[in-house]
Amino acid sequence: MRLQEPRFGLGSEVAGLFGVVGAVGILAAPIAGRIADRRGPHLAILGGTVLTVVSWAIFGLWGSIAGLVVGCILLDFAVQSVLVSNQHIVYTLRPEARARLNTIFMGSMFLGGAAGAAAATAAWNFGGWSAVAILGISLAAVATLVQLRAVLHRR
Repeated sequence: MRLQEPRFGLGSEVAGLFGVVGAVGILAAPIAGRIADRRGPHLAILGGTVLTVVSWAIFGLWGSIAGLVVGCILLDFAVQSVLVSNQHIVYTLRPEARARLNTIFMGSMFLGGAAGAAAATAAWNFGGWSAVAILGISLAAVATLVQLRAVLHRR
């Protein structure tokens, strides 16, 4: 819907290209994996949540196509980092139950994504793109605080 605003006047064909832009986030998986292997997954998760806050701030403050592209790249990089690092944790819980644990993990990710999409739709209807960006920043900030607390508690 953001791309359909009069300031951009773009349609679904351009929105689809953002999937290609977001594919750059695939590069995050091996980087996050190496960080998780060397320093533990919690640091990579914390970095991913901080990067998520930054990406939503870019979405909210940089109101151009370039801002959307940069925000998408950073957000996808952040989400991939968090995903891979959380999978690292899940897989070490009970190696003999990886498939079942991954099913629960990915099902939870799907439900969280659906809830986030519903919340973003409500935010859009309430206050447009600014409300969506504020929602994104707020949820990412909560995740960052939870991870920061966990990292500090481990030390």
